[in-house]
Formats: sequence, structure tokens, C-alpha cells
Amino acid sequence: MLLFSTRRPRTAKKNVVDHIPRPANAFMLFRSDFLKQRHKPGSLEINHCSLGKTIGTRWKLLTDEEKAVWYSKATIEKAKHQEMYPEYRYRPSYRK
Repeated sequence: MLLFSTRRPRTAKKNVVDHIPRPANAFMLFRSDFLKQRHKPGSLEINHCSLGKTIGTRWKLLTDEEKAVWYSKATIEKAKHQEMYPEYRYRPSYRK
């Protein structure tokens, strides 16, 4: 009879109140727009894995001029982010 479990207990994710999100890059803005404007639930894919592949494929098919629109939007987004959070620095946290 086992008295103790050999598994580690699950630890809840820490909800950091003062966490500053990273500014969205060009692809993330494109993906967000695609999901809001073009994707109708049930029309393309059901799961996010295949939906992500579809969006990635569409991103790769865009011309440089079409991508330039998204890169300029990302630059504007980054400038707004810099204005809102002037002390922000990207510091990835490495999990052990």
C-alpha cells in the first residue's frame, strides 16, 4: 500500500499582476485580423493546430507589399507600447 504519491503536485501558474505583455509583431497582428475578419467558426478548420497552419501558409503567400502593411502596423504598435511602458525590456523567463 502506497502512502505517498510519487508524482509531484501540480503548481498553479503565478498570476503576475504587473506583467507587461510583449508588443505584437507583424504576423501576430495578421493572425489576429484573420481570426476577427475572415474566419467564421466552422467554416475552415475546427482545431487551432490546423488553423494556425492555414494562417501561416496564407502569411507566406502574401507579397512583400502586403506584408509591408503589417510590418508598418507592428512598428506603430511597438511605438505605442514604448510610449505606454517606457521602462519595458524583454526579459524571457527560463523554466527549469
